[in-house]
Amino acid sequence: MNQAQRNTVAWMALAALLVVLCLRLTIPEPIGDGVWSGSVAFLHTGASTVGNLTGPAEVMGLGILSLLICGVALLAGESISAGKWVQLGLIAWVLAAAVAAIFTAANRFAALVGVFDLGMALLGGWTAGILCHTPRRQRLVIAVLAGLLCAVTLKGLYQRYVEIPQTIHYFQKHQQQWLRQSGVQHNSTQVKLFISRLKSREVSGFGILSDGFAETLCPLLLVGLALAIAGLLSKPGATTAPATPTMPGKKISGKAPIAGKQPRAGDVNLPDHLVLGVVLLLVSLAGVAVMVFTGSKGGTASFVICLAVLAGAWWKHKWLAGHKPMAFIAVLLLALAGALGLFSYGIMHHGLPTKDLLYRWDYWTGAVRMIQRHPLTGVGLNNFGYHYTQFKPPSAPEDVKDPHNMFIRIAAEAGIPAAIGFAALVLWGFLNMLWERSELSNGEVQRELPMTALIVLALVWWGGRLAVDHPGFGAKGVATYQLALSALYAGAALGGMLLANRLLRVIHPRYQSVVANAAVLGAAGMVLYDQINMALATGPTAMLFWIILGALAAQGAGPRPVEQNSPKKHNTYSAIVGMILGGALCIFAVILTVAVWVPTVRGTYPWDSSVYRHAYKRALAQHNWPQALKAADAVLARDTRSQGWLQRKISVEMQMGINPRGAVHKLLSINRTDARVRLPYALTRRAGLTVPERIAQLKLALQLNSALPKTEIQRLSPREVAEINAQIKKLKVVESGR
Repeated sequence: MNQAQRNTVAWMALAALLVVLCLRLTIPEPIGDGVWSGSVAFLHTGASTVGNLTGPAEVMGLGILSLLICGVALLAGESISAGKWVQLGLIAWVLAAAVAAIFTAANRFAALVGVFDLGMALLGGWTAGILCHTPRRQRLVIAVLAGLLCAVTLKGLYQRYVEIPQTIHYFQKHQQQWLRQSGVQHNSTQVKLFISRLKSREVSGFGILSDGFAETLCPLLLVGLALAIAGLLSKPGATTAPATPTMPGKKISGKAPIAGKQPRAGDVNLPDHLVLGVVLLLVSLAGVAVMVFTGSKGGTASFVICLAVLAGAWWKHKWLAGHKPMAFIAVLLLALAGALGLFSYGIMHHGLPTKDLLYRWDYWTGAVRMIQRHPLTGVGLNNFGYHYTQFKPPSAPEDVKDPHNMFIRIAAEAGIPAAIGFAALVLWGFLNMLWERSELSNGEVQRELPMTALIVLALVWWGGRLAVDHPGFGAKGVATYQLALSALYAGAALGGMLLANRLLRVIHPRYQSVVANAAVLGAAGMVLYDQINMALATGPTAMLFWIILGALAAQGAGPRPVEQNSPKKHNTYSAIVGMILGGALCIFAVILTVAVWVPTVRGTYPWDSSVYRHAYKRALAQHNWPQALKAADAVLARDTRSQGWLQRKISVEMQMGINPRGAVHKLLSINRTDARVRLPYALTRRAGLTVPERIAQLKLALQLNSALPKTEIQRLSPREVAEINAQIKKLKVVESGR
């Protein structure tokens, strides 16, 4: 390929990568029993059993696309620096450790999907780093971030004022019917938590967790506010295009009079940067309101801290330009001191001061015991929840699927060596800010991105989203309703991209770097929040973080020409290695498609238990207990530590008159800290436990219950405690009579 062809392919690879990012951010995260439910909608292989959610095939498909894009970028890329090769080596090290952990995981399929998700994030960020070495490509990333801001802000407002009130109304009207269909008791902890979350009206955007949405908003809002304020601060005539024969001295930042057309009296001539800045500022302020609506204290605090730092950095930009290393070291030492102080307080007081932080301390101490048991390989990605109930403190009321800290999560799920490599990648990304890097502008007027290209990008983004995230409810009119909403969100996304594209051209050149720095600062805020929030290892927020870090904190060779059409010297060795590796990655992506993705779509992948889950439900509906037991055993063979499926198996065995003693003992060995888990089996003879075992489990349940904080809704009621004590007395009488 010649240079022009390489440039075209690189642009297409970057656009495709950003589409994958946008899809990952705007597809709801999966919930329900197990890891994921659902299948690829546009192949008509089935529908999600839990509503409008994505499944493992979608995550795997996007991961394979990211791998393919990385290969194409290497084939079309330019000379890659030695530092980038070291970074790629660290990524390979982390992914290799995650793959090794699959074979020791309780749920191998969940761990495999986690590897695809982690690879999508890490390789996506690295690919963005090697592609975004020109100002114009970085501008495309900024434009897409602005489009995401507009789309998720609109989604948040709609959710707050339409979707949540409708859900509350529906639940209040059909509560009993919903409980019967779900098989949940009306006074259960699950229902209490659901009602509590519903009444809080927390906005979660396109996902299911408000904390994750708040984390996503942090860098998007900083980009929007920085760009809007830059537009307001820019002065008319600040950027002037070079004189041309036809229109000498044409002004870029304002609406300059056109030759041959004189302004009339009373005409209002507002500069573009001012009008566009006001519009984007209003959108950003609406986004700030959505951040508040999430109810996430940590997310809001991280955003406020980052905003204050951005304001200070903007004010002292001249000083920072000459003292980057000093500022970075000071921030790093401050972060280390804060972390050390937090853990020192926790060790000294056996907990942290606030209720939320106390929960986090429980997660971390349980994770430390897990890491001590599995220091090298971990328990497998997405497998933390299968082991947490074995290691968590008795006083911890919550069961969680991750430790709410990305470094601890990687150590627990992929091993300590992987955690070291992961931490090195994070540090490496921010260290690139200290070296000379590409800027959004080299002081000259930049050409806008083609409007047609942005329209196509938006159409592909939302067309792909509709294909993957289908309505799935089966109700009449739902598809049309979802299509109308998607068109609304797509229009907002396109409008945000066009708005940012124009603003990036007309604002003062010195402000353009501030916008990129705001995005990277937002990524730093995500890391700060992620020490007590959701893990950035996998999931949509993770990919956003790594692409921002790769594209906008990427080490470059300083400002380069806007278009790279002129011949340029290449590092021959690096180019050859890049082409070989790129070709290998493309071939590997095809192999994964055939060997993993297609079987997953068809439901024939040997580690996937979805076929047996559906078989269990069908057998249960038909009261075919032998088939239900067979299906439950098949699921447990692939999901060996699933408490939910152990409980289902026990229930079926009791229904059939089979002694479930073995399954009960396994369940109690997995969950050593929850009182309610052991009560159904200790209160009946049908569970196969001996009388001494039943007495021991009932006493343990009382001990575990007394260890919980008195305000927790998971505690046993006084009536339940009295019934347990009465049952213990009866059992002691039975035991003494033998």
